[in-house]
Amino acid sequence: MSDPTSPIDPSTTTAPPGRSRARPSPDGRDRSPALLLWYQIVRCAAGTMATVLLQWRATGHRNVPESGGVLLISNHLSFLDVFFLGIPLRRPLNYVARSTLFLPVLGTLIRSVGGFPIQREGIGVSGMKETLGRLRSGGIVTLFPEGTRSADGELGPLKPGIALLVRRARTPIVPVGLSGTFEVWPRSRFWLAPHPIRIHFGKAITPEELEGLENEAVTELLASRMQECRREAVNMLRSDLAC
Repeated sequence: MSDPTSPIDPSTTTAPPGRSRARPSPDGRDRSPALLLWYQIVRCAAGTMATVLLQWRATGHRNVPESGGVLLISNHLSFLDVFFLGIPLRRPLNYVARSTLFLPVLGTLIRSVGGFPIQREGIGVSGMKETLGRLRSGGIVTLFPEGTRSADGELGPLKPGIALLVRRARTPIVPVGLSGTFEVWPRSRFWLAPHPIRIHFGKAITPEELEGLENEAVTELLASRMQECRREAVNMLRSDLAC
């Protein structure tokens, strides 16, 4: 449906000074009841199709806090990634998508399931404000800090501006690793092929863990934790395929 990338460019990410603290809503919802119902319908439909057509399994999803703002950061292998990140979670996801995808019909559909636009060259001021606003309202925002889908299935370098964003967010950051979606639908192929999929949600990184770290160190920590989750997903997949 969309290519939810998050090319975060520090030269385009400016926001009001001061710390942005998440203010969760009492029930953890960040959208209207009607949109929440629609999201769950889409999630259930996607989950049913994935169960029928693909063998998928997720571990660690209880590491995602049950309420309050959360940043979900994942490796990015395929157009399908945002679906598989959302299927194991009861809480609805928000995610960023290229502004060029927001055409009259497609854009309405993307927005209806929590997507919001960013420019290809960087998340920009509006993207930063929208991300922080959804976190403050108690939502989960999904980011792909590599900025684009992987060309070879490996984790690429993270955009340096991710450090600025997580500092301003002041929310738990849950790293995620995906394996298998690259084989199902890589960026180099126009059709889907069946392949098992594994997802691993890692332990949340707290804002306190980032205190005193330089931006480069923050980026390295995020990349390291994402790589750990990716390896866990890869190892799960290899083990299951060997059985």
